[in-house]
Amino acid sequence: MNLRLSVASALAVALAFGASSMASAQADTTRRTTSQQRVRVQKESPGEVAVRDSAARADSIARADSMARMERMRSDSIARADSLARMERMRLDSIARDSAARADSIARATAATDTIRSPVTPTMTSQSFRMRRGSWYVGLGGGAAVPTGTVNDFYKTGFGVTVPIGWQPIGSPLGLRVDLGYARLNGRSPGNAGLTFQPDDPNIWSATANLTLDLIRWGESRRGSLYLVGGGGVYRFSKFFDGDLRDLPLQTGFQSSSFTKGGVNGGGGIAVPIGAASLFVESQFTSTFTEGNNTNWVPIVVGVKWR
Repeated sequence: MNLRLSVASALAVALAFGASSMASAQADTTRRTTSQQRVRVQKESPGEVAVRDSAARADSIARADSMARMERMRSDSIARADSLARMERMRLDSIARDSAARADSIARATAATDTIRSPVTPTMTSQSFRMRRGSWYVGLGGGAAVPTGTVNDFYKTGFGVTVPIGWQPIGSPLGLRVDLGYARLNGRSPGNAGLTFQPDDPNIWSATANLTLDLIRWGESRRGSLYLVGGGGVYRFSKFFDGDLRDLPLQTGFQSSSFTKGGVNGGGGIAVPIGAASLFVESQFTSTFTEGNNTNWVPIVVGVKWR
């Protein structure tokens, strides 16, 4: 009984203490949220707001004007640069036109002077001139005609003339050539090889077609060369010994005073450029198909070729 009273008394005391604490907290909270000082609120007047808005608009307008001026200045600078560039181009074009006009005038004056100095000189491009000069050529040469073999028993060294006419592309080592020639041998004195009288000096006319092959080429347009030449053709003999040769120990093909025979030739030469021409030295062994023994001789020719 006493224990239950004690517990009840303790609970009552605790509840009374808790209620008192809650009342104190509420009182403190009420005191903290309640302020005795008033906050003073000042309202702006309409005039001050209007002044501030006007100043902001003025600043904005001033900034816009400044940006517009800067843009105009930039555009003006670009326009001035373009104008200066156009003026510079016009100046350079004018200088170029003046230079071209002076060069044309000098060229015309030089051409007129050259024409006056050499009015017969043809004008052509260097390429066409080289092609013409390198394709066709004509020459003239002369030298000794040296008989060999059986014919040497009757005739001794004479002379000969030849006219070569050829065609050879400038870039090719091969060429074609026609040789027109004349040779004259000298008859030996009586007593040589059993001759009882001196024979007449014979004549040999020839026309041959030949191939040429350059082994080495040098100089401008390759006009200098070491070459081979060979071919064949016809030979016309006249005034050759036609007496009774039955008692002679040698056989000869001269059976009449005038006859035509075929023959072959082959040899080589060298050409050296000299100005617009070429100096050449050439020799060919020539053999004609005469009766009995072939009639052989060696022409040694020195001449000039023009391209």
